[in-house]
Amino acid sequence: MYDDIMETNVQGNKRIKILYIITKSNFGGAQRYIYDLATALPKDTFDVVVAYGGTGIPGSDKGQLATLLEKASIRTLYIAALGRDVSLKNDWSALKELITICKQERPQVLHLNSSKVGGLGALAGRIAGVPRIIFTAHGWPFWEKRSALTLFFIRIISWLTVLLSHKTICISDFDAKNINWMKGVKRKITVIRNGISLFPLLPRIQARNTLFSPEVQRLHTDDFWLISNGELHKNKNYISAISAVMQYNNTHERKIFYSIMGEGERKYEIENYIAKHAQQQVVHLLGFVPEGRQYMPAFDGFFIPSIKEGMPYVILESGLAKLPVIASNVGGIPEVITDHKTGLLVNSIHVTDMVGALETLVQDADVRLLLSTQLYDRVATNYSLERMVDKTTELYTS
Repeated sequence: MYDDIMETNVQGNKRIKILYIITKSNFGGAQRYIYDLATALPKDTFDVVVAYGGTGIPGSDKGQLATLLEKASIRTLYIAALGRDVSLKNDWSALKELITICKQERPQVLHLNSSKVGGLGALAGRIAGVPRIIFTAHGWPFWEKRSALTLFFIRIISWLTVLLSHKTICISDFDAKNINWMKGVKRKITVIRNGISLFPLLPRIQARNTLFSPEVQRLHTDDFWLISNGELHKNKNYISAISAVMQYNNTHERKIFYSIMGEGERKYEIENYIAKHAQQQVVHLLGFVPEGRQYMPAFDGFFIPSIKEGMPYVILESGLAKLPVIASNVGGIPEVITDHKTGLLVNSIHVTDMVGALETLVQDADVRLLLSTQLYDRVATNYSLERMVDKTTELYTS
């Protein structure tokens, strides 16, 4: 059936309609993924629509993804009932709306992103008779720390999502290899790694002048400038990262000035932790910074302290920005970061491990140069946006 539809579209010179759906419209890695695909697909071949929820809570405002897609002239649909947390009432409303959207839009391909909308969207797509359903797993949710009962249900829902989808994209070998317990889905799984293209970088002085006041810059003239970029969520483990910076600064002459880009549900918890330990001058919360990656030259190193990751774009961005990276040894990260070759890997559970990596990075300029150069080469060679788009469109059209 699907092959017949594709052949008819090609022969009739009709565009293939792709409907992307994602739970939240803030701008994290999954949103970057959708934006890159939606804007890179040839417009003479594909008709793209993107549907999304708010910023995590049902009925919340549209996020940065919506703004960027509208600027790029991509048609969008807002699903008010979509939210990150489980709610029988809201999820039932979202399911009904997803079914309606699928029937009205009649896409040839339904491409689902994020765990919540993956399950709901795959069910809606089957009910609506969508001929091709693709789910991208941006890191499986059952790697998060939860109760045993909750993890059991998450595993069941993840398995059902893959069963209901025609194809599931894993963005790392780690996620593809660690689902052997999912019965009957082996042929549905394919690995397509995240890709990235070169992007503009601001000169160091301009980047610092944009992000920080002259007073802040003078205060930290001789410090090592460290940056993290990601949603303020428990999985990002920023409290531990701040603790590691504090411990390092307590025992070393050259200090670390640590900045975090991003917004999220843990903002007030992190602010309170910073205030409790009197770290306001040492740790700076920048909030969400549009196109934050262009400001990377303002910093000396990048820090990813997460306890759960898929294949974070920020590693790829750090590579092209030639920043040395300290990152947690979780998920797909070790596929990009080889310890002491393309970065430093740490155990995110042990703050002392982070402190040791900070010591290595801050104190050895030769190590920083080696790590940043080799990471740049690996990302530029193996993680191109063109490859990601080509491999994904093969799933759309074959």
